[in-house]
Amino acid sequence: MRIILVYITLGLLVSWPCKAQKKYTLQECIEQALRSNTDIKRQRVQVDKQAIETETQRFSRLPNLNADATQKFDFGRSLNRENTFDDSNSQSSSFSLSMELPIFTGFKISNTIAQHKLELKIAGEDLKKIQNDISLQVATAYYQVLLNKEIAAIAQMQIELTREQQDVTRILVSHGKVAESQILDIEAQLANDELSAIKAKNTLRLSMVDLIQLLEIDQPETFDVMQEDSEEILPLLRKPEDIYLISEQIMPQIKSVHLAIKSRQRSVQIAQSDYYPTLSLLGGLNSGYYHFSNTQNLSFNDQLKNNLQKTIYVTLRIPLFNRLSTRNNVRKARKELEDSRLIAENTSKALYKEIQKVWYDALSAQEKYHSTAKAVVANNEALRYAKEKYANGKSTVYEYNEARMKLANSQSEQAQAKYEYLLQRYLLAFYAGEPIR
Repeated sequence: MRIILVYITLGLLVSWPCKAQKKYTLQECIEQALRSNTDIKRQRVQVDKQAIETETQRFSRLPNLNADATQKFDFGRSLNRENTFDDSNSQSSSFSLSMELPIFTGFKISNTIAQHKLELKIAGEDLKKIQNDISLQVATAYYQVLLNKEIAAIAQMQIELTREQQDVTRILVSHGKVAESQILDIEAQLANDELSAIKAKNTLRLSMVDLIQLLEIDQPETFDVMQEDSEEILPLLRKPEDIYLISEQIMPQIKSVHLAIKSRQRSVQIAQSDYYPTLSLLGGLNSGYYHFSNTQNLSFNDQLKNNLQKTIYVTLRIPLFNRLSTRNNVRKARKELEDSRLIAENTSKALYKEIQKVWYDALSAQEKYHSTAKAVVANNEALRYAKEKYANGKSTVYEYNEARMKLANSQSEQAQAKYEYLLQRYLLAFYAGEPIR
């Protein structure tokens, strides 16, 4: 009952003023962060940009079609129809329509399209990676708030215990069982306890601010977190090796680096395409209108019809020597492919190391929790015994305070172990592909 009252009191002390508060679960915190985080929004923009670029490359098989029109005025000496110069003014109009269609480019177009599709998938996996990173940051901050709440509650309870001790001491002094100076000692201890409680509440506020900033909430005064329903310390069922085998198949950073390898393979093929000849189909329509002063001229429509020129031709380009640039581009692309494979290897190793560390941190926290739980029980009993002795005038205030502080320390260590375990357990569930809830 005492701990419930302490939590209620603490909630009133650390609450943001005036407005009704909404208590967020971990899942709600994560969803809020994913909605509001700027890095996620920026990465979505990158995905959209890559989608546009991919669409652009898809249409690179289509022909280019261009139209041109030119109007020219000549004054004074100029060429006439007989291709001789005379002193007369003239004007001319020319019109053209040109087309170019790539027929064979050494497979460059198909490989470029395939590469951009891979880059689009990579951008999508990078978005998921950012979302995962934000989710883990929120989970870490969330459990830090819960831990600091419990630490603050323990500090508040120490004040209540010291006040009880103060009341008992006054009774003992009135009956002549202890010296009056012990009241001063207890008042000093109460001041220290209140200072510790203030520090604990400030630490709680700061951790709450860290979480609020991650969530980018517009009205922080309405924010609070919900206490976990299940705080049972369960044994770790999966080994880190088993979790890694699952995680390697689902983590976006692993998918991203493997897609990057495929993209670099396409880069090699794109560079090699410059070894091949290219074949293009070109065509065009040209016509013009000419008008000379002091001369009878045909009509505009007649001249366009008479001057119409149609052209169609095929261009074959055979690379013979380009100062070894193609060879060096291929070599460079192969080195980038090799580097992407090393990056993938390092990413897989880093993932395994992270899972292994989280697993052993969880195991350590689990063992520490069970150990501190025994210490809490023992120190509770020791404090009860110290209370009885002190109430009967058989011990000093220092002995009582020592028992009280031992209990507070063991409770704090138990809380730290509990929330460390809960966080690491959620991280292991995350790496195993289970949603953080």
